Amino acid sequence: MKKALFLCLAALSAMSTLLAQPIEIPSWVDQEIQKVGQRIQEWQGSDPIVLFPVITDVHSGGRDTYRHVAYLNHAAKSLPFDFIADLGDIGLDVPATKELEVAMPFLQRHAELHHQFPGISINLVGNHDHNRNGGQGNAFNDRELGEFFNVPSLRKSTSLRQLTLAENGTYGFVDIPARKVRVFFLNTSDRQDPQNYYTVSPRQMDFLVYHMRFTEPGWTVLVLSHYCMWKDLGAWNSDSVRGAHMDTLLQIFQDFNAAAKGESEGVRWDFTGNVDCRMAAYITGDSHFDVTERENGILVAISQGFGGVSPKDVPRWASRTDFNPAQQTLVDIVAVKPQARELKIFRMGAGGAEKDRTFSW
Repeated sequence: MKKALFLCLAALSAMSTLLAQPIEIPSWVDQEIQKVGQRIQEWQGSDPIVLFPVITDVHSGGRDTYRHVAYLNHAAKSLPFDFIADLGDIGLDVPATKELEVAMPFLQRHAELHHQFPGISINLVGNHDHNRNGGQGNAFNDRELGEFFNVPSLRKSTSLRQLTLAENGTYGFVDIPARKVRVFFLNTSDRQDPQNYYTVSPRQMDFLVYHMRFTEPGWTVLVLSHYCMWKDLGAWNSDSVRGAHMDTLLQIFQDFNAAAKGESEGVRWDFTGNVDCRMAAYITGDSHFDVTERENGILVAISQGFGGVSPKDVPRWASRTDFNPAQQTLVDIVAVKPQARELKIFRMGAGGAEKDRTFSW
């Protein structure tokens, strides 16, 4: 007992020291920003775009991977981000942060770094973010995570970039009205559905379909989540987990593109009033490898992020870039040309231009 208390106090002391330290920006970060910025500019040309980075799976585990959020804030000084998105798994129930007293400073540190971004910053709930392995079960509930991360960004909404949150703050959407682009973010560990932990609950899908109806023509939609609801694409070879309600979510996406209506599992939708509206992509994290596939006409792009995975667990349709987080970063920057119906995901850091991905719809 004394040994456990000593280790806990030692971890708290180390974390407090870490929180007090300013984060230096290494020269290699500026080099990576310059390289990706040049590629973005060349691809954009004179076309108007929507630009936002996704960072994912920065699992704490005692490592200071959170400094990569500071690198992202620094990149925003040179790159015209409309907002920034963290796809989840900041790692609050890994062994090093299992106890609430240790997990809380990690939660605060991660939130503070995101709040340093001057614009809208959204954080998605990952399957390692409720601190489920803590002694009392879920140490952090959805509402607390939403209030820590996303609610403070509401005051940063402007007429150019608008944030809308659902009731608990863990899902919602960002609008860029001038470009007619709406980016949804979902909670795939939604505790409104207590029977399932990898899910988008029917209540959440009700919110989604309501806000996927448009009175103006020509809107482009993207959807972000942590867990890939098409788990056949994002699953490790040793993983048998399958997301709940995933078939309904896919049908919603398909019917949105078809301007159709439907019903499943008590959720009803009607997109017949939409004119010339399309879904550009569904972008996720969680898997710790890169995947790009079309699933029934829906583009699914998984971002590797910072988590580890054994080579034997990487499926044949996926790829993995090995890198040292102390010497490189790994951020996927999503760029959308809504009028041209083109999308490109640029890799800032590990893999560089070879990991860029280009699409049209």
